[in-house]
Amino acid sequence: MLEQVKEIIGKFTEVEDITPASALGADLGLSSFDLVSIVAEFEDAFDLEVPDRDITSFITVGDILDYLEKNA
Repeated sequence: MLEQVKEIIGKFTEVEDITPASALGADLGLSSFDLVSIVAEFEDAFDLEVPDRDITSFITVGDILDYLEKNA
């Protein structure tokens, strides 16, 4: 799952070293618009719906992985 998450996030950042500890904004330079677009791709890839209120809990790549593992 990590590789698939990294692949999706990689479309929105030029940072190549994406780890679970990578902060979405500080380390990867992602904007809130980028995050919404990324979540839309996760919804398609993992066949789930992420409520807007849950998106605010995504601070690191690890947060996204945890969410997907619990909900996908």
